[in-house]
Amino acid sequence: MNGPDTARLARRYIEAVGEHDLDAVDGMLDDDVSAVFAGGRFGKAEWLAALKRLLPALIRNDIRDVFAEGDRGCVVYDFVTDTPAGAVACVEVITARDDAIVSIELLLDRVAFAPVNEALAQRAAG
Repeated sequence: MNGPDTARLARRYIEAVGEHDLDAVDGMLDDDVSAVFAGGRFGKAEWLAALKRLLPALIRNDIRDVFAEGDRGCVVYDFVTDTPAGAVACVEVITARDDAIVSIELLLDRVAFAPVNEALAQRAAG
């Protein structure tokens, strides 16, 4: 893919997550996608399940910037929640091939994100 196409795909992916549209996200991910976060590696089903667990706290994603070169793209955004964490700055680096995302690396401040996980755990115990 060229940079503009990669940038569009990366933007659409983050927007779809923010809109809670996991069907659209599923359609953007290669069947063999590899997602990396906090030292863990996830396949497609595991990544979609992880996103689904976060949706109850997610209000939207506010994209700050999108960069792309060739088949690699980077999205800087705020993960806006209804928790005491408020908005958590995130960065996702994606690699695309044949109009599908084949790899994702999510970077965020885990301390800033901790209130999101705490709120979700309290709601689940609720």
